Amino acid sequence: MKIPFVNMFSQRAMGLSLCGNDLIITTIWKKLIAYSHETVKIKDFLLKDVLQLKHAFLPKEKFVGDIILSVPREFSIVREIEYPHSNLKELRDALAYQLDSFIPFSNEDVYFDIHSLSHNRQNARVLIVAMKKAELDNILSRLQAIDIIPSRVIITPFAFLPVLGEKKGFVVVVSKNGRNYGYHLFENNHLVLSSVIKTEAELTNQIKTNLPDEILLANVSDDILLNESKIPVQSLDEYVESYGAALYGLSECPCNLSLISSSKKRLNAQTVLMFFFIGFLICFAFLIPYIQKVNNLAVLETINAQMKAIKKDVSVVEKLQERIAVLDKTVGNINEVKGSYIPRIDVILELAKDLPDNAWAKAVTIIDNTFEVEGDAVSSTNLIPILENSSLFSGVGLASPVTKTQSGREKFRIKGRIQRE
Repeated sequence: MKIPFVNMFSQRAMGLSLCGNDLIITTIWKKLIAYSHETVKIKDFLLKDVLQLKHAFLPKEKFVGDIILSVPREFSIVREIEYPHSNLKELRDALAYQLDSFIPFSNEDVYFDIHSLSHNRQNARVLIVAMKKAELDNILSRLQAIDIIPSRVIITPFAFLPVLGEKKGFVVVVSKNGRNYGYHLFENNHLVLSSVIKTEAELTNQIKTNLPDEILLANVSDDILLNESKIPVQSLDEYVESYGAALYGLSECPCNLSLISSSKKRLNAQTVLMFFFIGFLICFAFLIPYIQKVNNLAVLETINAQMKAIKKDVSVVEKLQERIAVLDKTVGNINEVKGSYIPRIDVILELAKDLPDNAWAKAVTIIDNTFEVEGDAVSSTNLIPILENSSLFSGVGLASPVTKTQSGREKFRIKGRIQRE
């Protein structure tokens, strides 16, 4: 049987980025608060055919975790607009059929999403980010050939957000992909500006126009900067973009951008941990009254035995008989309550015993003599006869239609009645 919450203390995520025609794959593992990572490069990823890619990368096992793809800034179309902050949802809905009013492409030709850069009470600065479907589909189909399916697609500047951490002030990240430079300006870990620059002279002028507090270089030599500049400069790791993309799967970053939609919902580890402890406290709250009741019954049985031992004393036999009658009635009432009470822990133990190893119970609700269990399994319909054969359950059936997860498993809600053996 699989142990619930086993992934709560161990998480992993995968970040993907393109460097020229090469694909960079960085996998990050997080165990409690310790991080470790591994990076693999697939050379000429965009040039090889599908058959060559299958031989170029053979995953050890099916990856379980968030997979974030960061595509180069120059592959995307980015437009900044101002829009009423209270109507951002209306903007997203309107772009579904009026995208060509803002960029020279219709929504049938591109994948797109919006990101709020900043806002006040009235207006918001919004980025419209789009990428041609033909280009992104080409990348996604190649990834699918090596059994990698991204759950989220972002563009280069957003991959640097987790790397910047808590840096304050204005920070410029200069990246390079192919012949072009990427100029990305951040203020207090929020993206302010992102542009594609073709020459070193234009890049130098751009930096002079908005002097930052620090400059970070990604795959760029510091020779392009002026020697007399007193701005602190730091060179980042060669694979910082894929590393930053992977961090999105393990951290909370101020960006919800994704050019593709995914049905997979990300679970925050702290939230899962909180629900685990709440569930534990609820179970413990039911367990304490049960233990107290058992102790009370033991005390009553002890008193009853002592009373029977002193019945030989004739002088108090009548009083003892009256007390015994009262105590017997009390014990009978307690036994009656005990006969109709079904401990919650018995129901949970029965579910743990009956459910097969390929089924996960994520939530159990017990009200009076009914129960409802929610989770996922390889085949949820096979669970009904299994639970129906239990001596503790009856009237077992589906509480809602069966749906499938992205991994092909069936999500179920099953309810039934609880009966005494």
